[in-house]
Amino acid sequence: MKPEEIFDTLRKQFSDSALLDFDGTVKSPFIRVAPDHFTSVMRFLRDAPGLAFDYLQLITAVDWIEYFEVVYHLYSMKQGHKIAVKVKVPRENPVIPSVTSLWPAADWHEREQYDLMGVIFEGHPDLRRILCPEDWEGHPLRKDYVQPVEYHGISNVRQARDDWYPKPDEDAKAIITKPPQLKSPPSSTASPDSKNP
Repeated sequence: MKPEEIFDTLRKQFSDSALLDFDGTVKSPFIRVAPDHFTSVMRFLRDAPGLAFDYLQLITAVDWIEYFEVVYHLYSMKQGHKIAVKVKVPRENPVIPSVTSLWPAADWHEREQYDLMGVIFEGHPDLRRILCPEDWEGHPLRKDYVQPVEYHGISNVRQARDDWYPKPDEDAKAIITKPPQLKSPPSSTASPDSKNP
């Protein structure tokens, strides 16, 4: 099915208050769903015979400053079509139902978004950090995130030229400010068959 046909199939089943937006002109065509109807729309996308979205490819989230948007990329192995589903959640309380009961692969995807963005997936069987340590403060992919200067006494920053970027220690030997100088330029006249002494 084309993205427009997927959207039309959903419109026959759900009201305009459930389906807030559709864009089939972008690289990843998407449908924006109201949070109150999210679970029923996702179940329909998986179970409806003509849709059969049996593969959850990815869950990600976008920080739009005023709100977060959780994005689900779905694919049907049976039908060979795809669609993205977007859901807005409030920044102050970013809670959305888990889809682990529909697609077990959502387990680690949801944990990643919880860890890096702070989105809470209600009903997740084991919602805890997956990349950062359990006692890490904050969520590193939020736009308002401030990198801590250190973690348990280990520096998180170092300076190389004019930019700062994370590094687990401040090993001066690891800081490269200019490329090493060669003692002599490489010979361009050596034949490929000549052997090195």
